[in-house]
Amino acid sequence: MIEVIAFHACKQNGQEHDAPFLSRSNNQWLTQGYYFWTDSDYFAKKWSEDCYKARGYKYCIMKFELSFEKNKLFDLVGNVDHKIKFYEMVKKLKKLNIISQDSLSLRAVVEYLRELNSNNVGAWSYHAIKIEDKRDLGLINIPVAQGAKESIVVGPTRQQLCVFEGCYTFKKGEVNYE
Repeated sequence: MIEVIAFHACKQNGQEHDAPFLSRSNNQWLTQGYYFWTDSDYFAKKWSEDCYKARGYKYCIMKFELSFEKNKLFDLVGNVDHKIKFYEMVKKLKKLNIISQDSLSLRAVVEYLRELNSNNVGAWSYHAIKIEDKRDLGLINIPVAQGAKESIVVGPTRQQLCVFEGCYTFKKGEVNYE
């Protein structure tokens, strides 16, 4: 089993104990599902402050401890094998022009894979996907050794988890109000 600490943010409106909530159709970069920030509530708070607090709403953040069978979480953050598989899939989709170059996006690829699985059960049978974006967060690049060309990035990255609808039974989360 793979354990994931996940944080779901929502507007405080009396229904937060029903969380997590299924995403709406706008800005779903990993398609329809339940979206979480992973490992820390840091980005859940930042996102909530930008999305809710800036508009005058109170918000709350729920903490969930999720468990996935090893072959049900497609991890594009910490699993090199999954990164290679995804890279190869994207190369193949581009080569075969299955998704046109002008509409090629992360969302389009995930939508294609999920649709492929609905037509050919088992073709891509993941229940969730974990990914990080490359947003400029003021991260620090430092060489691994003095004079080395290789470097690492230091600082937090925005990691999200999308659990696909109908693929997980959620237990009630621990609620923190902001």
